[in-house]
Amino acid sequence: MNSLQNPLDAYRFDLAKQETREDFGGSDTMWLLAAHCLYRLARCDLSERDRMARQAAVALADYRQPDWQGRVLPEKELRDLDLVIAGLRNLMDRRGMDSLSCGVRGMASRMVDAGALALAYSMLTHARLVATGASDRERALLTADQAYVVRLLGDLDGADELYAVAEEIGRNAEDFAVLARAAVGRGVIQRVRGNYPRARVQFERALELAETSGATELMLLAHQGLTICHAIGRNFDKALRHAWRTYELASGQPHKEVEALVNLAQLTLDSGYPREALRGFLAAIGRTDSLRVVLGALGGAALAAGEAGLCNALDRIAAELERRISLSALPYENCQALYHLGCAYAAAGDEERSQRYLSRARKLAKARNFYELIHKTEQPELMRAAHRDAGPHDLSDASRTVVAAVASLELGEAGALAVSDP
Repeated sequence: MNSLQNPLDAYRFDLAKQETREDFGGSDTMWLLAAHCLYRLARCDLSERDRMARQAAVALADYRQPDWQGRVLPEKELRDLDLVIAGLRNLMDRRGMDSLSCGVRGMASRMVDAGALALAYSMLTHARLVATGASDRERALLTADQAYVVRLLGDLDGADELYAVAEEIGRNAEDFAVLARAAVGRGVIQRVRGNYPRARVQFERALELAETSGATELMLLAHQGLTICHAIGRNFDKALRHAWRTYELASGQPHKEVEALVNLAQLTLDSGYPREALRGFLAAIGRTDSLRVVLGALGGAALAAGEAGLCNALDRIAAELERRISLSALPYENCQALYHLGCAYAAAGDEERSQRYLSRARKLAKARNFYELIHKTEQPELMRAAHRDAGPHDLSDASRTVVAAVASLELGEAGALAVSDP
């Protein structure tokens, strides 16, 4: 298990891992105070806990006001701050602990998104020590959230142990949603370990439990996990079915919808339908402002155009990728995009341009120690073998309907621009 740090040391550790950042945004000081309050409450005498919690609530309430520059916290941050404050004011009863747990989980999720993993781990750990009297569901979800952070920190065994704790709480409480959440987490751990059969079993269990409890978000995650497992096993009919269901469940959540669409387009490409996949990748570009996602989608679009023999489209996508790379401070994504261009031009039969892009990708990969990409760029024969079985796979009628749906997606201005004439 990862060593537990006090919040300030955890924050410093997180910042030390960032090359260019001095903070994680406008919520840093509030996060630190909230985490520090929990740190102190977890260590104080129980007879003093209620008094100290109320003092902490007063201190945190100051962050509801604009700062000296007139800036206010984002709405989501204020909502979770209010939950934490209410929880601290009523920490000695179950409803107060549930409120505290819910607010902490919301804050921790944004810490993770910002890259402050050690701080999120410290906060969640101390919240578990303080909110011991919370409801079964909140205690289980708090534990599962901690497991998720531990997995991101690279401790798979520790994460699995925490998911097992959450699962036990869910089993005793007969809470299917909690059991589904634990199954999703344990499925991801098995997938990361490369044990796809065990991962598939966990995701199938998670899907059944999530459908029983009506937990839409967990259904999405289970379908997403099953998409990957079946794709690895090259069962494209099942993979496409789960990928399309993931896309449907992500409707109304722009970030998740785009991620699901990129995965669906990649699966369409892997199934041997590059023209249809090209449409999916370009449709994703028109739905997001995330440069990370756009670079990945354009790389996929390049591969699809190359494999479809659409040389003019490939040239225009390459030009757009070059432009995006010149504006990007994302070294791994830049390197991967150059590698995809190398693969795309190899598929299109243009060895000169393929080697040019592979050389650039290899140089960047070596400079940044991206070992997987170094290996890929130095194994061109394996790269070619990986990028195509001859012809499309034989799909069921239902899967061909999914492929046709991908091919009919609206591009949007950004997607159309990537392949439009200059």
